[in-house]
Amino acid sequence: MPTGSNRTDHDAVLKEFYLPGARTVLNNEIFLLTQMEQNTEDIEGREAVLDINIGRSQGIGSRAELADLPAAGAQVHVNQRVKLKYHYGRIQLSGQIIRDTASDSGSFTRAVQSETTGVVRDLKNDVARQCYGDGTGVIGTASGAKTGQTFPMAGASAQTLAQLGIGMVIDIGSAAATPADIADGVVITAINRTTKVITVSGTIGTVANGSRISRNGAGGTGATQSELTGLKAQVAASGALFSIDPATNPDWASYVKTSAGAVSEDMFTEVDQEVNMASGEQIDLWITTSAVHRGVASLLQADKRFPGTNELRGGYTGLDMSSVSQGMTGANTTSMVYDKDMTETGCAYGISTNRFACYSGSDWEFMQEDGAILNRVPNKDAYEATLFAYKEIATDGRNAHGKIEGITTS
Repeated sequence: MPTGSNRTDHDAVLKEFYLPGARTVLNNEIFLLTQMEQNTEDIEGREAVLDINIGRSQGIGSRAELADLPAAGAQVHVNQRVKLKYHYGRIQLSGQIIRDTASDSGSFTRAVQSETTGVVRDLKNDVARQCYGDGTGVIGTASGAKTGQTFPMAGASAQTLAQLGIGMVIDIGSAAATPADIADGVVITAINRTTKVITVSGTIGTVANGSRISRNGAGGTGATQSELTGLKAQVAASGALFSIDPATNPDWASYVKTSAGAVSEDMFTEVDQEVNMASGEQIDLWITTSAVHRGVASLLQADKRFPGTNELRGGYTGLDMSSVSQGMTGANTTSMVYDKDMTETGCAYGISTNRFACYSGSDWEFMQEDGAILNRVPNKDAYEATLFAYKEIATDGRNAHGKIEGITTS
């Protein structure tokens, strides 16, 4: 006689069926991570270990016949220990759902599917957002004072507003080091995407122009940083990265072209050449917004050049920029893509992908150290499961990348 499914069966459904699907989505649909080498070897404990070459040997020089040889020199290396960041997705099922579907594993599977696919999609979007941030968790900033429970975000792009949603729990802070001193755990109740006004419920202090909005509990800097160290922090001309400051180690700086103006081939060629002169590398991937991507495509077509596409890792394709960014040298293949999660208006990042890696202390897994994936929620008739991964992205050559800011398109 058939018997009803039990919690062990439900654990198996999550582990054997949904986990592979979640891994496929999270590993293959976060674009920037698919373009980086996955490094699981250079991990010690909860840290990634990077060997960074920050100085060249000066034991070189030309001499006259029989003159003394140059004094011996050496490459300057530093080992940097970069803390992994911890990423989570939780689902919860009431005891009633589990009991109501105890004799119908198909019904339970549908309930799990709804929760699992939803949290995987949302976690994917959040990690993709982090790839382009500065690590402090900031999604956007207020543009003025609050009125009651509302505040404006006039400078936010459509992509930025899309990263906020009804029911999202957020913090509001006055600085990177104080991400929740204005509001801690308030809930977004309305978003006017036309007027760019946000309404929240909960206790909220004095909001001003520049107040920083982040996901609840995810903001912070330095020892309190929780999110990935995204491109905004890694590809920069100033500011310390992994405890190395270009103010004292000038080779530890990306080339950044500011106030670039109208989109042109020359701006991409300039950055590519500056990167090559500084690092010996050549940019092989440009990542930008949809507006800049359209502007480049239109520019090439206006010059009677109809760009093809290049195949990238993960099944993606990109606009062929090989002749543009390298000034017609064709030394290697260069592609341009746009990513919906890139929210910096008028910006393009030029990446040497071989100098970036995604360091992983764990792939996407369900917590099951106690032997069960589904665990009781204290004081509730409910069970929950938690999906997690320990990952961080890092470059071992900051000067191998470049950035263009202030690109204007018609």
